[in-house]
Amino acid sequence: MPGIDFDKLRADITMEQVLKQLGFEPSSRSGLQWHGPCPVHRSTSTTSRTFSVNLGTRRYCCHKCHSKGNHLELWAAITGLPVHPAAVDLCRTLGHDVPWIHRW
Repeated sequence: MPGIDFDKLRADITMEQVLKQLGFEPSSRSGLQWHGPCPVHRSTSTTSRTFSVNLGTRRYCCHKCHSKGNHLELWAAITGLPVHPAAVDLCRTLGHDVPWIHRW
């Protein structure tokens, strides 16, 4: 299986695209910092602020389930897939070409 250019993928797909695909609705916003219910542990409270995401740095953290990472790792955590297959799944879900690396 060929590799994926994760740097290109992280640059091409934004955290906001991933959150939109997940149906995430923040309960509060302060610039690029959003808070709301955690999609990883599927918090049902619409006023929850345990999930914190920074759109600029493309990093997230849940202060309850302790899941954290970038937007590709968020998709992997939600889907339960390892990062490589999750990246392929995310590209296909969003209609993006997978940035394959062919070295030979």
